Amino acid sequence: MTFAHSWMGVAFGAVFTALMAVAAAYDLRERRIPNAVVLATAATGAVFTILTLGIRALVFRFLGGAATGLVIWLPFWWAGLMGAGDVKIFAAAAAWLGPAAALGAAVLTALAGGILGLAWIVVVHRGRTAAPSPGADAVQKKRSRMTVPYGVAMAVGLTMAAWVPRLVH
Repeated sequence: MTFAHSWMGVAFGAVFTALMAVAAAYDLRERRIPNAVVLATAATGAVFTILTLGIRALVFRFLGGAATGLVIWLPFWWAGLMGAGDVKIFAAAAAWLGPAAALGAAVLTALAGGILGLAWIVVVHRGRTAAPSPGADAVQKKRSRMTVPYGVAMAVGLTMAAWVPRLVH
């Protein structure tokens, strides 16, 4: 389902996009995505699914999309390669898309993540030439610069899959 097919779809699509932007901003700033953003994404997605596709779609499409997102990204969290917030926001947003589009969104996310990772390496490498600041703040700043805010890549991949479904089908 695409957001652009009706006024309700466009309205919910704007909300979806805003939620993805909020998740990405939190991840950039704090290296975490709050549960409130995840819950808002899931709850709004459930309302969208019921209003546009009916209650039956809530069980199959919505829960199937969330499960698909968890199955794809949970192993990366188990391996310590990504944060739990990243996994939760992907599952909550994938619920909007359904299982098939969630798979495509994961591919788009991985592509965006690769680009983000390469850009992050350049930024971190450039930052290492600067003199370190003294104290605990320097350690925290260095740690936050070293980790890639993968929620940004997820927001990009999910938003692309939601607005341009032919990319994932």
